[in-house]
Amino acid sequence: MRKRFFFILILLLFLSGAANALPSYDEVRQSYVKSDSLLLDQHGEVLYELRTDKVRRRLDWTSLKNISPALKEAVVKAEDKRFYEHAGVDYKSMGAAVIEGLTSESLRGASTITMQLASLLDRELQPKKERKSIWRKGGQVIKAWEIEKNWSKEVILETYLNLVTFRGELQGIAAASRGLFGKDPHGLDQSESLILASLIRSPNASSSELVKRVSHLNKVMDWQIGEEEIHSKVRQLFLGPNLPRPRADLAPHIARQLLKGRPHGYTVISTLYSQIQ
Repeated sequence: MRKRFFFILILLLFLSGAANALPSYDEVRQSYVKSDSLLLDQHGEVLYELRTDKVRRRLDWTSLKNISPALKEAVVKAEDKRFYEHAGVDYKSMGAAVIEGLTSESLRGASTITMQLASLLDRELQPKKERKSIWRKGGQVIKAWEIEKNWSKEVILETYLNLVTFRGELQGIAAASRGLFGKDPHGLDQSESLILASLIRSPNASSSELVKRVSHLNKVMDWQIGEEEIHSKVRQLFLGPNLPRPRADLAPHIARQLLKGRPHGYTVISTLYSQIQ
């Protein structure tokens, strides 16, 4: 099985020259579009935030420096504990997956953050019934190598956290943080970071499943968050609407009129003045 796996990787590497190259970081940033459009006053203050994309919820792109250190640490530990050591592929985890017979669970565990990012950037690498997991995994490996050659670890982690889905329609750390906990990403505490990191692997987990995942990660991190706090935060998540609250709610009728038919994430600067309005 091991020889077969690496033979396929070599074959894929040979054929990869004909494949479409992944976008650069700058191209990803330029193509990133929020799900909400904004109406600003004459001084640039937000008057109204109108959601126009009904499929997914994306907010502003968040730089890595504005993301809680606890969240970054928890995500790396949960998804790719040797993230800062490998060059896109964790051969130890990949070897373990080969030994386990390349089951879907072992394959998921062998995916590094860079490999997952490759899938987020290339739809052909996303799960499909007609394509066997081993072929998809091989494609992720090759694209992960490509990413690591041109991107820094910080840029990889930043892009990953802005594109990954945390729960339901909430895509990216800004939407997840505001939607689930009502705060910006820089303010996430340890218990909230554990929950968000646990949701990445299982975004539709039930309350009991999520508690188990969070408790396990808590022990791995040795953060010693109390079980009562974990249960309380998870319970709050399942009781809430899980929708980011708008930053401003002024002049809704004018906003809908001026933003109607505009592209997602569009911004209109009006002649209104928020203090007077």
